[in-house]
Amino acid sequence: MNHSTESMPPTPLPFLGVLRVTGPDALGFLQGQLTSDVRLLADGRTQLAALNTPQGRVVALLRLRLVDGEVYALMPAELLESVNSLLRRFVLRSKVQLQVAEELQVGWAVTGTVPPTTGAGARGLAHATSPMPNAAAQSAVVFGYAPGRPVFAATADTWRSITGSDPPPVHPGVQNQWQALDIAAGLPQVFAATSGAFVPQMLNLDLLDAISFTKGCYTGQEIVARTQHLGRIKRRLYRYRLPPGPEPAPLAGLYQDAAKVAEVLMSAGLDDGVHVLAVTSLEAQGSALRTEDGRAAQPMDLPYPVASHD
Repeated sequence: MNHSTESMPPTPLPFLGVLRVTGPDALGFLQGQLTSDVRLLADGRTQLAALNTPQGRVVALLRLRLVDGEVYALMPAELLESVNSLLRRFVLRSKVQLQVAEELQVGWAVTGTVPPTTGAGARGLAHATSPMPNAAAQSAVVFGYAPGRPVFAATADTWRSITGSDPPPVHPGVQNQWQALDIAAGLPQVFAATSGAFVPQMLNLDLLDAISFTKGCYTGQEIVARTQHLGRIKRRLYRYRLPPGPEPAPLAGLYQDAAKVAEVLMSAGLDDGVHVLAVTSLEAQGSALRTEDGRAAQPMDLPYPVASHD
């Protein structure tokens, strides 16, 4: 069931930014660095992929688009410089250039109703609808972030063509509301505080078509493949709701009795409480857990199946 919508102009998402990868070897270079099969970008899709450490830990999650022979990678703005620096170490003799696309500002122009989060606290942005004009869409990089949530990256001139003015002020609470939608959809995000903390399967990336197990080598591939094929997936990403109160910090523990059995990946406060995605031991999956301050963490359904045992 979808909520009714209210008209709003395109809204800036200042916590997201774009890395541009160009050159004749761009696709081949990224194929050797990221978890998903970058060759599939040729069909116009937006593709989720992870950049890993050699130890198979997720440094960043990227949403990729191929436009006019250039690859654009959408990710948290706070990780742009570190990801750019890390990838540059592997360029070697490849004919590829990497650049933070500082001239592009990321925004959200919803083209229909958005699947609701649970609770009324996602009002406003979650109910916005503002189709992007075709001419503007052609001059912007449009990412299919999630159903009902296209994201675009555009210059100031393109923003003016969309809105009739410069980019509008940032909507209050935009990041919290955006993360609430991610949590409801079971879509992980990695920020600086959680960069390098989890292997891809702990974030359900194999369930989100963000890992190719047939394309060949990439950074961290051996660990990811071993985890998948030897049945060593012992933790998965699950969704919880806490009573109203402080949002737990990234990597904060959730406890079963006195044992820490989960670590918070991300959280968002809504009217009905704090919604959380947490990497949880499979043995504790489905159980009511507790935060360090004693609040109950009640399990909530995800919109896709997660096996209770791998």
